[in-house]
Amino acid sequence: MLTPVFWITQDDDSLLVRIRAPHGNLAELDYDHGEYMFVFTCSPYFLRLHFKQMVEEYGNGNGKVEWKSDEGEFHIKIPKMHKKEHFSNLDLISELLTPSTNRSEPHGRQLVEEMDSEGEENEEEDVENEFLIEQEVPAQETSESGSQIKNFGYGFGWTKIGVIERLRGEIGKLVDMQNPEDVEIQKRAEKLKELDWENFDEGRYLADTLEPEEELLAVIFSKFSSKLEITDDDRVKLKDLRKSKTPKIWATDVEIATSLVDLLFSYCYDQRVNDWEATCESGWTCSKLSPTMSYFLKFDSVKECLLSSIRRSLTYPLYRSFDLSQSVIKDVCHVITVGRTALLHILCDIHRIFIDSGEFRYILNDLFITDYIFWIQSVPDDVLKKIGTDLNEISIEKIDIGWDLDVLETDARMQQATLDSDDDEC
Repeated sequence: MLTPVFWITQDDDSLLVRIRAPHGNLAELDYDHGEYMFVFTCSPYFLRLHFKQMVEEYGNGNGKVEWKSDEGEFHIKIPKMHKKEHFSNLDLISELLTPSTNRSEPHGRQLVEEMDSEGEENEEEDVENEFLIEQEVPAQETSESGSQIKNFGYGFGWTKIGVIERLRGEIGKLVDMQNPEDVEIQKRAEKLKELDWENFDEGRYLADTLEPEEELLAVIFSKFSSKLEITDDDRVKLKDLRKSKTPKIWATDVEIATSLVDLLFSYCYDQRVNDWEATCESGWTCSKLSPTMSYFLKFDSVKECLLSSIRRSLTYPLYRSFDLSQSVIKDVCHVITVGRTALLHILCDIHRIFIDSGEFRYILNDLFITDYIFWIQSVPDDVLKKIGTDLNEISIEKIDIGWDLDVLETDARMQQATLDSDDDEC
C-alpha cells in the first residue's frame, strides 16, 4: 500500500491531520486512534502515526473526518487526551512513521495486518524493478573488526569502511580523501590542513580581500533569506526514506552533531553566494567545502570544525573571503537557533541536491545524509543546545586559521603602497 503525504496542525483541543489521497476508494475508508497512535486506510493508501503524547480513543463522538474533493484530501480531527497539551515534533515525518515498541495499538484493535505472502510478493516485485530504483551503497559489506572501523571508519558516525576502496575507480574525485581505509581518523585533520594549504592561492585570496567586487560585497552583507520550513517535497522524501540497518556507532551524539556543523556551513555558503537558491554547482559546493564529506574528518570541538571549513572556503570556491566566511558562520548559528525542523529541511535539501547534481554524489547521501535525516529527528534536545551554545561562544580571528593571513595582507598593502609611490614620482 502507498504512504500518503500528510500534514499535522494542532490547537488546544485537537490535532488536524490532512492526508492527501486523491485516488482513495472512499468506500474503503477507515481510521482509528487512541493512546499514542493514529491509523488510516483508504485503498490504496495506508498511514500509521505514532505520537509522543496521547489522543482520545476513537468512538467517543468527538472526532471528525471531511473529504475535500477539490484538494483530494481527507481532513481528520483527533481529540487530544489532555487539553492544551502541546504535541511536539509534528513536522518530523520519519519519527511519526516509526513505531514505538512499548506502546499498544489503539485500544487493542489491529486495523491492518501484514502478511508474509505479501512481503514475498513485494520482494519479487523489487527484483523485477531493481534497475529502476536509485542505487544505494550497502551500509557495511566487509567483516572488518570494531577496532578497524573505530580507527579508519567514515560516513555517518564513522561506521562505514570499504565503500570508497571498492568504488574508487568509478567515483573519481568525488572526495579528496581517496584512501580512507589507509589513513587513521586522528591523522586526517593535519593531512587536510596540509592539502588545503598546498591549494591555497594567495593572489585569489588577496583580490577578494583587498579589492572585493561589488557583487561579493553584496553577498557578504546579504540578509539571510533561506526558507527553513518543511516543504511538500520534504514530506514526500521523508515518508519514502527507509532507514537501513546501521552498524554499531562508536561516536557520541555530540561528535556527530559537531560534524553536522560543517555540513551546515557548506550549505549556507552555497545559499548565500547564490542568492539563497540552489544551482547546478550546489552539489559540488556542498560536498567540497565540507571537511566531513570530502575528507571524512572527526572533530574534537566545534571551533576546529569551523576552522577547517573556513580554510576550505578560502581555497576552493569562487569567492574566497574571510568576511564572507564570518557571515556564513552567523548563518549557521541562525539555523541552529531556529531548531530541529530547520535542520531537517536543510538535510532534505542537501539530499535532493546530491541526487540532482549527478557525478555519483548520491553516494554521499548513502554515506551521510540519509542517516543524518533520521538522526536529527530523534537526537536529544540537549545535544543541539550544546552545539548552539558552543557556536555562539566561539570567536574566530584570522590568526586562528594558521596561514598568517594578516601578514600576507600587510605585505600586499605595503607592496601596493610602494608601487603607488613610484607612480606618483613618475
